[in-house]
Amino acid sequence: MKQVIKLGQQLLLGVLLAGATHVMASVSVSPQPNQAFEDYLIQADAFLEENKKWLNSHNSTLEKSAVMPFEIKPAAECEQQDVGVLLLHGLSDSPYSLYSFGQALAQRCLWVRAVLLPGHGTRAEDLIDVERDEWRQVTKIAVENFAQETKSLFIAGFSTGGALGLDYAQDNIAGVDGLILFSPLLKINSSIDWLSPYLAPVLTWLEHKESDDYAKYASIPVPAIAQAYELAAEVRHGLEQQALKLPVFVALSAEDSTVDSAVTLDYFRRTMVNANSKTWLYSNKAVNFDDARVQEFNAYNEDLRITGLSHMSIHIDPLDPYYGKEGKYKVCSWYQDDALRQCKQDKSNWLGEKGDLLTEKSSYGGRLSWNPDFTRLVDQITQYINTIQ
Repeated sequence: MKQVIKLGQQLLLGVLLAGATHVMASVSVSPQPNQAFEDYLIQADAFLEENKKWLNSHNSTLEKSAVMPFEIKPAAECEQQDVGVLLLHGLSDSPYSLYSFGQALAQRCLWVRAVLLPGHGTRAEDLIDVERDEWRQVTKIAVENFAQETKSLFIAGFSTGGALGLDYAQDNIAGVDGLILFSPLLKINSSIDWLSPYLAPVLTWLEHKESDDYAKYASIPVPAIAQAYELAAEVRHGLEQQALKLPVFVALSAEDSTVDSAVTLDYFRRTMVNANSKTWLYSNKAVNFDDARVQEFNAYNEDLRITGLSHMSIHIDPLDPYYGKEGKYKVCSWYQDDALRQCKQDKSNWLGEKGDLLTEKSSYGGRLSWNPDFTRLVDQITQYINTIQ
């Protein structure tokens, strides 16, 4: 109830200040139909060099490479060279979030590409005027270009990227052979997400803070949240209208605080009807979901001090040099001031998803940004791909 009151107050304030709201032009780079991926990478490099806001200008090369689209081809000794996986990142994120997963797939003889969605990779303000149809267009062109060069093609999407994969497959089932969805956005994990389209025209930010993460924005503008909300609603409507016959592999956390995992499970059971579809559900307590295609795995780990997997951790390698177990960046974004410093500095605190259990275990618990089950998950996804293609 307090959230509703707070948002209502913000809506009223936004109406009063609407005339003073600063509107920015959309800033993005997109692949073109029939464009060679190498040329797209050159275009993206030049775009980011000109438009990215650096955390540290002395580290601009590193920061730019983190958010760049990328391609990883199978090794020359691989017998299989023509099975592709297109990676789509989430809202406020960048291709880096899927880089360790892409590396792991390439090591298993799969051809990987990742694109940069409009409004991303530069500064959070560049998301203000982006429309979901721009994300759809990039997805469509990237799929069609990649399909011309591969025998089989899969879309692997994280969060909003997962919604985009589902959205594309609903209308273009012949274009891809299967989907891989990490923490897919079918519904935002909030009872008041429906307010975002009403807030968007009059309120730019619910919260705006500078990011200390060069691969991800710290804040998302309300108009972008509204676009994600509308995309998810349209995907749900499409699934209700016609069940998806394409095979789907879903991996998600029951404790996800960003997307509603219960809604995802419900739509998986009712509308993702392929017998080869499967879900890996990580949870810190038994869910006992009634679908034989759903496998549950205990995510609570006393030895690793993990209360459960987070929204962002499902698809990231523990060995990732930035977000991994010994990585340079520790996610503590739900704290401020001294609590933020405590979370960043404490080497023995617990990690997981924001919630009562993490608070109980650690005064300054951080967000888990890697999956201790990563290798087994990637092996299963590779097996799924090889079975389907």
